[in-house]
Amino acid sequence: MNRAITLLIVACLSLSTVALGVAADDTQDIPANAQATGVHDALVAALGHAGLVETLQGDGPFTVFAPTDEAFTAAGIDLSTFDNDEANATLSDILLYHVVSGAVDAANVTDGMVATMVNGDNATFTVDNGSVMINDANVTEADVVASNGIIHVIDKVLMPPADEPQPQDIPTVATNTGVHNSLVAALAHAGLVATLQGDGPFTVFAPTDEAFAAAGIDLSTFDNDEANATLTDILTYHVYAGSVAAADVTDGLVATMVNGDNATFAVSNGTVMVGDATVTSADVAASNGIIHVIDKVLTPPADEPVVEEPVVVDPFEGIDCAATVGIDASGYAFSPIVVNIAVGETVCWSWEDASMPHNVKQVDGFKSTNYVVGGVTSGAAASTVAFSYTFTEDTTFYYACEPHIGLNMFGEVVVGDGGAEPASESSDESEDTPGFMVISTVIAIIGALALMGRQNERDL
Repeated sequence: MNRAITLLIVACLSLSTVALGVAADDTQDIPANAQATGVHDALVAALGHAGLVETLQGDGPFTVFAPTDEAFTAAGIDLSTFDNDEANATLSDILLYHVVSGAVDAANVTDGMVATMVNGDNATFTVDNGSVMINDANVTEADVVASNGIIHVIDKVLMPPADEPQPQDIPTVATNTGVHNSLVAALAHAGLVATLQGDGPFTVFAPTDEAFAAAGIDLSTFDNDEANATLTDILTYHVYAGSVAAADVTDGLVATMVNGDNATFAVSNGTVMVGDATVTSADVAASNGIIHVIDKVLTPPADEPVVEEPVVVDPFEGIDCAATVGIDASGYAFSPIVVNIAVGETVCWSWEDASMPHNVKQVDGFKSTNYVVGGVTSGAAASTVAFSYTFTEDTTFYYACEPHIGLNMFGEVVVGDGGAEPASESSDESEDTPGFMVISTVIAIIGALALMGRQNERDL
């Protein structure tokens, strides 16, 4: 036979003087059997007060651990004090903590066994040297059989374990600490309370009120959108999206905070720091994350100044350069020196950050030092020049660099045929034409010779 059964039998035999007042009637339900014992009047009254008699008259089966009247007296239970819904709910919770849904006789009880009672809480059994206990109550009589279950008589009222407080969200936990009023006020000012009440998980590094005071943060100064954005940036630099317990922090760990900036951790001789703030209390649990208390307000790193790339403007945008003239490597000559283009095309002169200033200025001939009054020019000499000119007729355009004309810095643009004069088609020869002058000269010489010959003949 099972050792537990043997122990229960021994226990029952040793407690035979505490038998039920009347023999158990297995044709009667549990409340009827309890009422007939004469030592469970307080239990029956309590069941009636809580409206549970009908429940325990149901089909079951139920196992009821029935405290005696003495046990109820020792527990100080006064039914007159259960005079409202909340109090009656507490009484029902106590009574249902004495009931198991199902038949649990002595043979099924083992040392260390845990049973879930009807109220949802667990009870633990102990079997030791012939004594059976449920929590801290002794079973004084076992296996009283009723029509819908089993009764075990016990000498104490079982009290349900205190409900574990439900974890609260991060803002609520911070509110209740008493040292994070400034943080909670700042979160409200920045509109972040609802965010930190979300599912998370979040890890919040929570500066104390003293830390906020030392940082000189005055919420009244955050009175416009730009200032509030700065406050939001500071606060979200204290939040990590994820759960980081103290055991997860290693020396040199870098975490990207919700505001997008990185924070660096240091661990030395049991001290944990984030940035220049010391963690004074770690792993404060919340329903949606973890809070680590710190002694300083973290300041986000200054944003790197945004360096805007200079806008490169093409000085010849919209201009079709048929040829582009620059400065050669010597710095004293145009390159190329001569360009050929068609009528209507454009020449561009372009140099940037030249070693010395240059310009384009029209002269009146090939390597001439005479500037054309009102002629084409790029203006004053400069180290950066972007100049263009469109030629609309056949011509040869001669130009020089004004500062370096003495160094033969000339150039030319041949447009079309270069402006060459067309041959004359007239049959009449002008006196000014070279051919006519030559013939005239020859005739004059012949005439002079003839005249001289005649003179000589006369002399003879």
